[in-house]
Amino acid sequence: MKISKIVSYLVLVVGVVSGILLYTMSKGLNALVLENGAEEALDLPLKDTIPFVTPLYNVALIVIVILLIVTVISIINGLIKNPSSLKKTLVGVAIFAVVIAIAYFTAVGEDVILIDGTQVGAATTKWVDAGLKMFYILIATALGAMVVSGIKKSISN
Repeated sequence: MKISKIVSYLVLVVGVVSGILLYTMSKGLNALVLENGAEEALDLPLKDTIPFVTPLYNVALIVIVILLIVTVISIINGLIKNPSSLKKTLVGVAIFAVVIAIAYFTAVGEDVILIDGTQVGAATTKWVDAGLKMFYILIATALGAMVVSGIKKSISN
């Protein structure tokens, strides 16, 4: 059996289980909202919602780990079958590292006090700023690549 069929069946099973859990938890959460006279789940005290959020969080972690493992196995399998793609992969990883470095070294971090009085350190805000800058760089690059590809395609036709 091919790995793609196994992955397809795995995704189907995870989707069905996630749907069942989502239905079960939302039904219980709706009952909890009605019992407390709240208009929506955000109005509930946090201690009341934790029993409904924790299972969904655990399922999300399990799904992420499974998909990460399957992705890594697929990548390694592809690199073993086609060693010439290893060079392209390493170039892509190096470019991504350069984008991360540019975003981090241009980011600004400062201590911030939130509305509820908790303090967020400068290192955390610097990483958040770097993440946003990295997102903007990658979006601009993707849009630029699409525009250049569209122009090349229209010129060749």
